[in-house]
Amino acid sequence: METISATLAHGADDGWTIDVPKVGQATVADPRLADFECRQLLQRKLGIDWFTAEELDVRLVNGAGAPLYVFDLLCTGPVESGRVAALAAAPPDGCRFADLGGMPALRCVRSGPSRLAAVAALVAQLRDEHGIEADDLGFEQLWEWAGSLEQRERMVAHLLLMATHRARLIGLSTDDVVAFVHTTMG
Repeated sequence: METISATLAHGADDGWTIDVPKVGQATVADPRLADFECRQLLQRKLGIDWFTAEELDVRLVNGAGAPLYVFDLLCTGPVESGRVAALAAAPPDGCRFADLGGMPALRCVRSGPSRLAAVAALVAQLRDEHGIEADDLGFEQLWEWAGSLEQRERMVAHLLLMATHRARLIGLSTDDVVAFVHTTMG
């Protein structure tokens, strides 16, 4: 299946512009809606139904063509208020601070070689630079496996993030976790 690249750029008035070459442009207020809006543009242009549009391999990229990943990262455990205040005052590049249900969180548009790499790099940055453990990508219904490749990919990142955080809490080593993944994936 062909990958469709859509450029995502921060625009005026805190909006985000999505540009799908030879298809069209759209603006969204929240970058988490970029994937959805891309699919709507493609649906209209290609004359396909929504289920077919959801199956298209759409990748968000920046102006240089590097992959972009949009995600929320929550800190569900206890965090010192001073650390939260420092994070809120100076969030990492590509992120803005949010309070989601009383939990400190970051809403991010980050580049990386993969979604897992982008999430992992930010989690490590928060731990190393801010002393904050982030362990949740904000999914409410973990048992659901539906939607676009983007949604399913976000789910895998979320489950792996939860697993690595909990593995560390019970004393499993990185080698233990990597060996488990290698063995189960074949």
